[in-house]
Parts: sequence; C-alpha cells; structure tokens
Amino acid sequence: MPMYEYKCSKCDTVMTVMQRMGAGPDGLSCTSCGGAGLTKLISSTFTAESMKSMPSSMEAAGASMPKGLGGMGGGGGCSSGMCGSGMCGM
Repeated sequence: MPMYEYKCSKCDTVMTVMQRMGAGPDGLSCTSCGGAGLTKLISSTFTAESMKSMPSSMEAAGASMPKGLGGMGGGGGCSSGMCGSGMCGM
C-alpha cells in the first residue's frame, strides 16, 4: 500500500499515511491538532544515492543509452520505423 503525505491547514503539521492508491483525505484527521483540513502533498522520491547516479544533462543521458532504444542515444524512436505498429501508443 502506498504512503501519502498530508499537511494540516490548521497547524501546518505534515503527516504520513498509508492508504489505498487514489484515496483522499476523507475520514483523516491531523495527528497533532485533530483538524480535518488536510491537503495531500506531492512527495519527492529521489534520495541522495539516486541523485549521484543521475546524468548531469540530457545529452549525457542520451549518450549512455544503447543504440536502437530511442532517444538521443543514436537511433530508434518513433521516427526511425523501429517500433513496428506503434505499440508504445505514441
């Protein structure tokens, strides 16, 4: 089950809640003040470790891609005719 973060509009407390995907704040209350005015936050999923392995630019990312997989790595992609019948939906 995914974890979601909510911010209380009354006391600004940020809390983490495990709930079904797509569920909203209905029935939830602030763990600090008991207020019901909660707003779902968009959380980052990056960690310090994942940032180290990210390319510093799109050109570097494209250059590291194997040939024939599309993007800037040389070949492939929708305009190359390698997709067949447009299976990716693009």
